[in-house]
Amino acid sequence: MIFARARLFVFALPALLALGCGAEETTSAEDGEGVGEGESAIVPLTEPDETAPETDLAPAPLEKDEAGDLVDVRGVGDAAWSKTHEETPLAPAYGAALDRFDPSGVGYRGDLSFINWESVVGTRCDAFATRYVPKRSYAFVSHPDNLVEARERGFQLVGLSNNHSRDCVGSPDTPERGELASADMTARGIEGLGDRDWLVAGVATTSDPRDFTKARVGTFTIKGRQVRVAFGSLYTGRASCPRTTCAGDADALFASMRDADADLRILAMHSMAAADQDTLVRLGIRFVREFGGDVVFGHGPHVWKPVRVVAKNGGGKGVVFESLGNFLHPSLAAQSKNLIGRALFDKDTLALRQVQVLPVANAGTEVRWSNASARELQANLRWSSSPRGAFANVKR
Repeated sequence: MIFARARLFVFALPALLALGCGAEETTSAEDGEGVGEGESAIVPLTEPDETAPETDLAPAPLEKDEAGDLVDVRGVGDAAWSKTHEETPLAPAYGAALDRFDPSGVGYRGDLSFINWESVVGTRCDAFATRYVPKRSYAFVSHPDNLVEARERGFQLVGLSNNHSRDCVGSPDTPERGELASADMTARGIEGLGDRDWLVAGVATTSDPRDFTKARVGTFTIKGRQVRVAFGSLYTGRASCPRTTCAGDADALFASMRDADADLRILAMHSMAAADQDTLVRLGIRFVREFGGDVVFGHGPHVWKPVRVVAKNGGGKGVVFESLGNFLHPSLAAQSKNLIGRALFDKDTLALRQVQVLPVANAGTEVRWSNASARELQANLRWSSSPRGAFANVKR
């Protein structure tokens, strides 16, 4: 654990406004999309040490049903099932890839599990937003049935707002053209899967082109109680985006999540580059502190980044995973410092009791457990060893 003592800078939006609605650019390592930007904190870790004694609570077992009276919330980073600039996406096989990683699912399956889907959703793309330049530009379309396979294996929360949300500008899946095409085809693709017990956020529905600023709210039965969840997905790389949630929508989304009739508030945020990763972190802190957030799952830098527990102004605490890094995505650069983030809450009070980090390594169509030391991850927590990673109990 490393504590930074510099003052916390004040968040400002003007730099994002300068980004406007221009197309994002993506660069890459030689073997796939994404360059890790380092592992240290961009925003200084000024929050106090929030570690409770190790003896307060044993590390929760990986199997969620063996975690006692704890509500288990987990999240994984950049994911999809796509090769770049392919008009017809890969045949659905996400479930098989998850099964190769962990046939039992105990490693990634919580009572609530989140996945960041870094891809347009659809069956075909005839025109991409970026010109294909080998090892320099990337554009993804994933078949909708991959999300069905992910849901069948325990992922109930799907985040859709990121820098690849607008990759397709022409498709037989939608009458729209330009950036609207991606949002519309994604919404149609997901709605075509029918009603499912999941929350999908970050893109407007076909019935209301402005509802991307509203929390998605649903009730899940967890360990004998009903838990009402408010969920949102936000991209920090642009101030505004057509029919998808971007940085300028933060206040509206956060207020909707705060005002929702919910027991847990879970936010997914994606950054484009180092220039807006600090924005992601400051917004995540603000969401917890001022809007009563419980979990922030950050992603975008393609490498893990620090974890911080933040006190809410109204009492209680939430956790910000600044970046989960990569998960299972055929076009991402292989690397070993990614994590499954795990937040465990008291079933009765829903107070944050324990945080775990479980390292994974991604490599093309495969993901595996990583030997990277989770105890080296920066945090305002003091990590102890736990099955597959590290844990820390949180002060009450």
